[in-house]
Amino acid sequence: AVMGFLSFALSAYYAYVVWARIPFAAQNLVTATSAVRKNFGLNFIAYVSLAFMLGWTLWWSASFVSAMFVMSGCNAAGVCEKEANGGVVFLFLISYFWVHQVIKNTVHTTVAGTVGTWWFTPSEASSCCSSAVRDSFVRSITFSFGSICFGSLVVAIIQATKEIVRQMREQDDGLLLCCAECLIGCLEYLAEYFNKFAFVYVVSEREYLSCW
Repeated sequence: AVMGFLSFALSAYYAYVVWARIPFAAQNLVTATSAVRKNFGLNFIAYVSLAFMLGWTLWWSASFVSAMFVMSGCNAAGVCEKEANGGVVFLFLISYFWVHQVIKNTVHTTVAGTVGTWWFTPSEASSCCSSAVRDSFVRSITFSFGSICFGSLVVAIIQATKEIVRQMREQDDGLLLCCAECLIGCLEYLAEYFNKFAFVYVVSEREYLSCW
């Protein structure tokens, strides 16, 4: 009961603090949805990216299981002679999260570039398959792709490390591992938070990103 009351009190206080900002947030939401409706081709890119993510997940899963099966000396019954190499598992995890982040951030930068064009030059971003959608996507996979890959790699390494720590906690749920997972989770949040703004800047200014 005490925890429930504290949760309610914190929620009520938060609502009180941000109440004056709701109209501004609502206007931002209306503006964003207006830009997306004017450039409906962004939905096509989003759905195609989901298909790529699904395909990558299936392909990676098959490759990971096969590699672990061979490296661990497993037989047809699933009995393995040794444990898989931790370094190889870590690299596999980085590859999975990296590609996932690259696809997601490519869509993010494409949308950001399209909305930016719609804001400053509405005539170039006012149809389903407008030039803004095409040009933003091309910039994302060419001029901005190196920055996208670098920022995505940073997050992927953090996510892979977090997954390794999580698996270690399943075997030995100690206090240090719990704190480590919490700290890595905070680091992951910060990296993704700054990446979002960095990618928007890169695709809008058509500049390379030397650091996120």
